[in-house]
Amino acid sequence: MNIRTSRNFILRVAIMLICLALPVWAGAASTSAEAKGSAQLSEEILKRSTTFFAAPPFMTAENVYEEVVKGGELGYFIVSLQSRADFAKGHVPGAVNIPFDQITERKSLDLLPRDKKIVLTCDDGHRSMVASLYFNQLGYSATAMPMGLNHWNSAQSAAPYTPSPKYPVSAKKQEAAPGQRLPEVAAKAADGNELITERTRAVLTSGRNLFMDRSELFREEGKDGGKGVFVVSIQRPEDYAAGHVPGAINIPFNQIASKESLGKLPRDRKIVVVCYIGHMAASATLLLSQLGYEAYDLRFGTLGWNDDTDGLGKMKAFMLSMTENRSYPVEGTK
Repeated sequence: MNIRTSRNFILRVAIMLICLALPVWAGAASTSAEAKGSAQLSEEILKRSTTFFAAPPFMTAENVYEEVVKGGELGYFIVSLQSRADFAKGHVPGAVNIPFDQITERKSLDLLPRDKKIVLTCDDGHRSMVASLYFNQLGYSATAMPMGLNHWNSAQSAAPYTPSPKYPVSAKKQEAAPGQRLPEVAAKAADGNELITERTRAVLTSGRNLFMDRSELFREEGKDGGKGVFVVSIQRPEDYAAGHVPGAINIPFNQIASKESLGKLPRDRKIVVVCYIGHMAASATLLLSQLGYEAYDLRFGTLGWNDDTDGLGKMKAFMLSMTENRSYPVEGTK
């Protein structure tokens, strides 16, 4: 082989190696871009959620009745998230019906005013808190009525509260290993309201029930050492220390929307979020689901798990009062 032939051979081999390497380089670049894009989407979701979890918004049934229904205060706009059928049977007077599974639709968002406080109602308050986070992420001012129709007029609730079964609670602190990576999420929208709506719609149309009954969690915790679920209490630290669902780690609700807190969560297990009456946990469940976790809200929270525990904190008496039926009037279309 002469020098010229040798050079040509070396050149052909070099070109072939470059061609073989290009897909690998392209794949690595694509993976890096996707990871960067996913991180940016997560940042946007967290940025729009931080203020909400610093002070989750509530308006009690008593205040809704006195100020809005009886008082006719015009600064509020009541929305019922009941199904069409349940809304027809009975709802908070003056409410506009936007079924929960339709909250991300354009026609639903077009009904919401930007210049009024939106008061969200449902059967038990849980769906109201999911919608409250979503609407606040979009820039609306939306608050939820705690315990929903259960407290307003329990005869109209399609998801009634039942007394606590007094399941065991623990005062033992459970630690979680930090440094976990956030799930990778994909979306066509790059940022803004379109991203929030796309991610929320993906959660609501997944076919997964976001709400877990206490009896189901109790069974899960009794199977295989509870390895099937990862329980997160978002109680205040002092209340967590006084009594929480056994095995739960503690991430206070005002810290749940931080990457440091999320770094304690596994990506390969069901995450069950527990708060006081299930409401702040409902919002946290949407947030985690938007970020790609498989998250569930424990219905009625610590109150529903064991209403004797001091883990309910200083507001224990108030929370217990939320289970009482006020028998306020309802409207219906049937």
